[in-house]
Amino acid sequence: MVNRYIIIGAGVAGISAAEQIRRLSPDAEVQVINGEPYPFYRRLSLSTYLQGSTPLESLTVKQPEEYEALNIDVIQGRVARVEPQANRVVLTNGTPIAYTGSIVATGGHAIAPPIKGLDLKGVRLGYWDMDDTFWYEEQFKTVKNAVIVGAGVLGLELADCCNRAGLNVMMLQLGDRLGEPLTDTAAGEILAKRVRDTGADFRLLTSATEIVGDESGHVVAVRASNGEEFPADIVGVCCGIRPNASFLEGSGILVEKGCIVVDEHLRTNFDNIYAAGDCTWVQGGMMLGRRPNRTWQVATMQGIAAATNLMGQATVYNEGLFYNAGVLYDIPYTLLGVFDPPEGQGYTSRTYDPGKGDYNYFKLTFKDGKLVGALLMGRQRRTQILRKMIEGQMVVAGHEHQLMDAKFKPKHLKEVETAGDRDVEEKLATYSSR
Repeated sequence: MVNRYIIIGAGVAGISAAEQIRRLSPDAEVQVINGEPYPFYRRLSLSTYLQGSTPLESLTVKQPEEYEALNIDVIQGRVARVEPQANRVVLTNGTPIAYTGSIVATGGHAIAPPIKGLDLKGVRLGYWDMDDTFWYEEQFKTVKNAVIVGAGVLGLELADCCNRAGLNVMMLQLGDRLGEPLTDTAAGEILAKRVRDTGADFRLLTSATEIVGDESGHVVAVRASNGEEFPADIVGVCCGIRPNASFLEGSGILVEKGCIVVDEHLRTNFDNIYAAGDCTWVQGGMMLGRRPNRTWQVATMQGIAAATNLMGQATVYNEGLFYNAGVLYDIPYTLLGVFDPPEGQGYTSRTYDPGKGDYNYFKLTFKDGKLVGALLMGRQRRTQILRKMIEGQMVVAGHEHQLMDAKFKPKHLKEVETAGDRDVEEKLATYSSR
């Protein structure tokens, strides 16, 4: 009897898992259940498409014929429930599908905050997928005023797109800085300056209390907690992402804080069911502890690791050093390790002269004589050197002031500690000799 493996979700974690199963088992049946009407696409490029710099065809990572060549069957549909005791899933149309093993990689969806008027025309919950992107693309043809509720990474991304499209943009941020939790106070101030320099605007410590509509049921304004009212032809609500795990209710699969609980092998509490990507609650990157995943790179790693374990090749998932890089509004950033340290736990931080430019910011964090974190905004430099120094747990005491100097390389340090990781030490030696 041929083994059949079901992957629930066709994002980067799910597709990475399916391809890994095919590599490890050429004869197994591999089925991917895709809940979206589009083939696997590059979510990270949605904004550049909306801004006109990425063609539509470039968003698709794999065409249907490529799955056929790999003998991976993609099923359009959604899973209504998982029945672990019966080793099957049931689709929303009632179709049951039996499996030998399964990987849940269902990603997440936009959180709906308790704001009156979310159901009005011109209000969009989230900026997360292809449908959202196409909706905004159409709106940009006729509207003038946009209010963005939430100014985290997705809200800022959307605000930048709206601004580039020529709209008047207002962001309402409940927190005390833009880009939270990826920014510290100084980085938030730099981001705020950039936003206003480009003609957009924002309010901090301010929430939307009501979205106001006209007689036809279309949004016309947003009322804020500070008493102001802002004109709005469209409203984008970007208040975070919640894992797609509600369909597991009653299945017996453990869920914590809305995320699927997995062990160090990405296995759930059922031996033949694993999970990967945004829907998981997993041991995160070095120095961060347990948390949900929110990056493309990590989702890829998790998909591969989950599939490898499902196929019987025991592999402990190790995310390594926490790493996140991207764009906040239109400013590049890189985060490494403990980039925004808590007070009173022995951490010290140092900022460095970023050189020319108004939107550059370099901060490094140290503990016990070692570099443990970095926050770089604007002009990116030395990210790989810093990453390897943190991974290698190199002692940098006395050299802190030199670490952002282009002439300074790890080989200049006399003492190296690798915490038992000989492989990292070899990598550092190779890097330093370049």
